[in-house]
Amino acid sequence: MEAEAVDEAELLADPPPNFGELLRSRREEAQLSIAALAAKAGVSRNTIVNLEKGGTAPSPLTLRRLVAVKALRLQTALSADRQKADAWFTTAYDPLAMTHQMTNTLNGPGGQLDQTYLYLDPQSAADWHALSNDSEYVRLYRSQAPLAKLAERINKEARGAGIDIDALGCGDGKTETTLVSHIADLAQGTKPDLQLYLVDISHVLLTEAYRTAMNALAPRGIPVHPIHGDLHDIAKNPILYHHPESLRRLRVFLMMGYTLGNIRHEPWFFRDLAACAQPGDLAVLDFGLTRAPADQPHLIQEIDPAIRAKKPANIYRSFLSGPLNRHIQGCSSIKLRIELSTDCPVPGSYAIENWATVKVEHEQDRQFLMFLVKRYDLAKLSEFLFRLGWQMLQSWKYGPDALAAVMLLKKL
Repeated sequence: MEAEAVDEAELLADPPPNFGELLRSRREEAQLSIAALAAKAGVSRNTIVNLEKGGTAPSPLTLRRLVAVKALRLQTALSADRQKADAWFTTAYDPLAMTHQMTNTLNGPGGQLDQTYLYLDPQSAADWHALSNDSEYVRLYRSQAPLAKLAERINKEARGAGIDIDALGCGDGKTETTLVSHIADLAQGTKPDLQLYLVDISHVLLTEAYRTAMNALAPRGIPVHPIHGDLHDIAKNPILYHHPESLRRLRVFLMMGYTLGNIRHEPWFFRDLAACAQPGDLAVLDFGLTRAPADQPHLIQEIDPAIRAKKPANIYRSFLSGPLNRHIQGCSSIKLRIELSTDCPVPGSYAIENWATVKVEHEQDRQFLMFLVKRYDLAKLSEFLFRLGWQMLQSWKYGPDALAAVMLLKKL
């Protein structure tokens, strides 16, 4: 056994999740067999095998012994890993300023609230997390998304090239992580050449997404990069779309969890996205489908369950009213209601608007448009996006009565 003293303070307290891959790579570079490395480090052969498979993390003593093997050069690698950035921030990301803007808006006369404000404070993020993980929603929609089929098509379009997934508005990251895992499964025994970029405006949700993705993907050697930012600002922030090392890689802009239906103005967004994308890049959209033609509002009001209810379901109440209760001075009561809007920029679509009437002591009632979700006609949405430079490759309907859809697009 090589016995060179190593200062414990110089070792990482927590080895990186891809330590097994790093160990195997350094062992092979040093031209050491598993048995030879085990002998030099004074550990068992099975210990080396299990570490390289990612089945276990090294104990402090084992890590000390492996770092002591000079030929592995682990000291340098672990120190470098410690210095790598764990998170990125877009230039426009300023949650403190956004919180001030939200407070000013809520204490003004009323109007439309920027939906991104609803995810800013920790309680709002927690309420959204609870809502998106509601057992009934997961059973009917989230677990039914055709992720395996989507993964197969993305892998086919990659044609052997590496794949970068840019998850815009990733929320808790569960769906995005599952999709990347499906793509990795198609690597057929080879190391998957994948990277996942998680983008969200909520620090709380982004942290949860990062942990979820790292737990599932890091043991497979798939890098995960969390980015604090607003998906609406993609054109202003090259960090969201320009990766120099990926010029010959397939980029996939991923928008799951009905994120499309929350976009402020789809024509502006998709023009920006097209400007950022290279020909051949892909985009994935997940959205709800119209229950009736948008030019028949009376029929929509009769058959769309969200409109018929006239007020949000109880599970939405905390998410929608929470920021009002926390930030409006003198708020005495909040009444929520739902309205239909057919004044939408995408042909054939309509919006379910969630409004709040806020009573404030000694003041006139305030009206706030808190949140809206749009529903789309599949064919008309495809035509609309084609005019903006995106060609639909395939779509899949899912959920109860097939009233949700996933669409895969290619940049022309």
